[in-house]
Parts: sequence; C-alpha cells; structure tokens
Amino acid sequence: MLRLLTLLLTLLSLAQAQQTLTGRASVIDGDTLEVQGVRIRLWGIDAVESSQTCLDASGKAWPCGRRAAFALADFLGQRTVRCERRDTDRYGRMVAVCYVGGIEINRWLVEQGWALAYVRYGGSVYLNTQQQAQALKRGIWQGRFTPPWEYRRNPANPPSAGAPRSPATPPSSVYYRSCAEARAAGAAPLYRGQPGYRPGLDRDGDGVACER
Repeated sequence: MLRLLTLLLTLLSLAQAQQTLTGRASVIDGDTLEVQGVRIRLWGIDAVESSQTCLDASGKAWPCGRRAAFALADFLGQRTVRCERRDTDRYGRMVAVCYVGGIEINRWLVEQGWALAYVRYGGSVYLNTQQQAQALKRGIWQGRFTPPWEYRRNPANPPSAGAPRSPATPPSSVYYRSCAEARAAGAAPLYRGQPGYRPGLDRDGDGVACER
C-alpha cells in the first residue's frame, strides 16, 4: 500500500510539473516567450505583431510591435518566470498564464497597452484592464492600430517572430516609380509588406512610404 501511495504521489508530482514551467525567459515577441527551450504563447491576450506598425496621435507611424517586445523584455529582465499551462495550441505551443515577481505578465501587457484582450480565447477577463489602458492612452492606444488578429489575416503583411504563418506569398508585381505615381493611384501611404512598397520610396526608413 505504501509503495502504491508513493507511486501515485510521484505521478501526481510529475503531472503538476508538466503543467508548470519555471525559468528565465527569452522574449520572442509581445505575447510569446521561450522558457527552457519551450515556446509559450500567453493565454487570453493578443499583442501587436513584431513586424507591425501603428500610428501615434499625430498620425505618424511607429514600430509598435518591436516596442511591445522590447517593453516585455525590459520588464522581465533576468528574473525567473513561472508559467502555468492552460492549453496547447495547434502549433504545439504551450498556452499559459505567466508570472514574474508576483505580477501576472498577461495582464501587465494589456495594462500597459501592448496587448488586447483576446476574447475569442478566454480573454474577456482582461476587458476591464484593456478599457483602463485605452482611457489612459497607453501603448498602442495613443493613436490608431490594426488589431493583431486582423493584421495576421492579411497575407501581404510580413511574418512576425512569434506567429506561425503559411508559406509566403509571391512578391507583389505592383511597382510605383515615385510617390507621386502612388498617390495618383490612390495607394499612398504604403506600409512595409503591402503591394507597391519598396525602400526607395521610404525616405526615413520608418516602414511607411509616401506618407507625405
């Protein structure tokens, strides 16, 4: 009986260990971490993609996706992260709620305006936090942006570090000799990854061509 009880306790301990992962985290993008070689997608939220740009209050484009990833990396630093599994997604990633220093990382990202509540996947628990971030104009709420789930649906947008994508589409055959030609066609401004965008038209290298 004692041996059986010991075996059951060992199995229970192993099962719990599989549900929790602890260690230092590498930031892949605004809602994806890697801990001990395991790729983790943060549950219930959707951060702007690393390749995504947003518009600030004045209408100027800025690299919100990279800023979200940098903000998360700065916040975590070298501290130990603890992730509790909620699910496994179709790409085989662990879907989890993660914590650092007693703070829930998922909620922190929404609170700082770097991620949205992913209501489709249980994120309604973060809606109040999202409303607060929006009212304070934090992060992406300072201007305009495309929700990340819509951004990913557009095959013209470049792939992101943390988001598995289908095979890349062939390069666009659209070509504008100048910004004047792009404006005449009603295509300006052109965002990086969209048909017709090329670095030669993007004078300041901010990912938006022919914005003026």
